[in-house]
Amino acid sequence: MMQERTYGELAVSIADTHTELGEAAAAQFAAAVRAELAEKDEIGVILALGAAQDAFFGALKRRTDIEWGRITVLHVDTYMGIGWDSPASGAQRMRKHLLDEVGPKEFLPMDGAAEPVEDELARYTEIYNRFQPEVCIVGIGESGHLAFNDPPADFDTRDITRVVLLDQTTRGQISKNGIFPSIDEVPTYGISLTMHALLKPKTVIALVHEVDKAPVVKKILEGPVTFMVPASILQQHPNAHLYLSQETASLLD
Repeated sequence: MMQERTYGELAVSIADTHTELGEAAAAQFAAAVRAELAEKDEIGVILALGAAQDAFFGALKRRTDIEWGRITVLHVDTYMGIGWDSPASGAQRMRKHLLDEVGPKEFLPMDGAAEPVEDELARYTEIYNRFQPEVCIVGIGESGHLAFNDPPADFDTRDITRVVLLDQTTRGQISKNGIFPSIDEVPTYGISLTMHALLKPKTVIALVHEVDKAPVVKKILEGPVTFMVPASILQQHPNAHLYLSQETASLLD
């Protein structure tokens, strides 16, 4: 049985196991998608890729109530200088871990190798505005970031995409995941959906299960809403839900 809490407007569920966390988030995702597809022929959704999504992706692949053929998938961020077809890109790993098996209508990733980058920002902004995604899945970094919006995050912009500087905490987290041989080889810049773009969808679902994120989760939920802890703004979203493991929630009062 999951523990249920509320911080501001943010619903928080604390799962006993990673499998339970993934299945609960997948059930909410499926319900949100079904509600949107009841009103539209097809929809767009935003998906993130990270360790916290492993159990979630597994649960999604087991479900039979998601009409993936009517869903176009958008991605939250990418590394500058890394093309969408590179093994290091989030796009390729998203395909490998989920999309090749569930078969969405289309997957539209960012291209970090596109030049000039201004054209890629414009292209992806047009994609976002065309699909107007109503469901967003996002992870939370050790810096408290959403996507690549490291602190201090811009809560005010109404841009959809932007070039971002990856801080040392984020680059260290990426290097620990083994995507790049060392922190020195982790790109310094990325392309990301903005905070506005991530929070604009009707339903936002965040997942965190890594124990080393327990300190930042405490700041997100028990501290003030601040651009120095970007994910703290989830407390103000009218339909956001955060799924935590027991380890990640271990420092909460």
